Amino acid sequence: MKEQGTAHDILKFLKYRGFPKPFPSNHRTEGSRFALTEFWERIYRQNFLAASWRRYFLVISLLMGALPFFLSASEYTDGRIRLVLHEGTGRFSLYYMTSPSRYEAFFVDQDPRTSFLSVIVNDRSYKLGETSAFRTRIGGTGQNPAVIFESSFLSVTQEFAFIKTPGSQASNGIRMTLRLENRASQQASVGIRMLLDTNLGEGGSQPHFIIDSRSINLETLIESGGAEQRWVSRNNHLSLMGSIAPAGERGKPDAVHFANWKRLSDVSWKLSYSAGRNFNYPPYSVGDSAVCYYFNPIPLARGETQEFSLYLSAEDELGFESQNTALGENISRFLAESIPLPDASSSVNAPVDDAVRQSDINLLRELIARIDEYIASESITDEELAAIETVINRLKTRYNVK
Repeated sequence: MKEQGTAHDILKFLKYRGFPKPFPSNHRTEGSRFALTEFWERIYRQNFLAASWRRYFLVISLLMGALPFFLSASEYTDGRIRLVLHEGTGRFSLYYMTSPSRYEAFFVDQDPRTSFLSVIVNDRSYKLGETSAFRTRIGGTGQNPAVIFESSFLSVTQEFAFIKTPGSQASNGIRMTLRLENRASQQASVGIRMLLDTNLGEGGSQPHFIIDSRSINLETLIESGGAEQRWVSRNNHLSLMGSIAPAGERGKPDAVHFANWKRLSDVSWKLSYSAGRNFNYPPYSVGDSAVCYYFNPIPLARGETQEFSLYLSAEDELGFESQNTALGENISRFLAESIPLPDASSSVNAPVDDAVRQSDINLLRELIARIDEYIASESITDEELAAIETVINRLKTRYNVK
């Protein structure tokens, strides 16, 4: 009767664990007690091991899915802007300083993977940061950081530069340069798109977007050649402004599509425009809006490079006209314009904004680096020397230094 007891104990254990019984409860065991016991023990071992392996693989899957978020992220700060580059996923996050020591995200940052780049090469699309066809690394410099995606047939560089729009004294945005280099042995047709998962205009009293001065609450497509210059996504205390066709820029987008995020995310390349559609995609998402920049495929010869540009910043009534990069190419213009002339009506002892102070510190570091370059080259023009003196004098005036 020992075998029958063993089978009975295993049956109780399996029932407690929730395993299904292979036979009806009234199955007769006479004449086959040993076989039934052996059967139950085998079922127990199989189910127990299977459950253990399921738990094991579940934990491994969760860890692998979360692994990119444990990898290092690189942070860059200038003026009011904080830029974070996620090395594991090839994504970026952008923050604005709304108060001292407090930064708020311009767009979705809980999962940075919802905003991404994808390329189309000879009619085949690749989502950068997720496809095994491209390796991802962080490159560039401290002032011009970059995410670089490399394959045997194409190199994609997403380079960032801090900018100041006309109405801001400190850096309040970025210029994003997308650089494509054909590494294939022959000509290739290459295009790129940038999907940005915006959220400031969702769920509140504000419209999803404002294009120039027009409120947008329905799917909208802006194609090249239009008069639109910029879009805005805002809530009650923060706003993000993006370029559509900034004047004087090369490599403007062929289209900017405002639509439901999931619809834009799920397509491999270009989403068909649905005029008059809202930002819902039931049952998956409601009121979930996004912006997608399209730079259509163009032929690139072997070794040829093509660049495209777009801008993101805090809202400025003057838009992106005459915006300055934090590091201008012309040293005289950069140094002379970095510190504005003091306002005659302002107090000399007026407190300096934290963002302006940080921008001044960055300026001094750049100024020292430029002076080192002049010393090494033993060459400096009178104009450059005068520009350096101008900046130093304006800084001394701002901080009341004698």
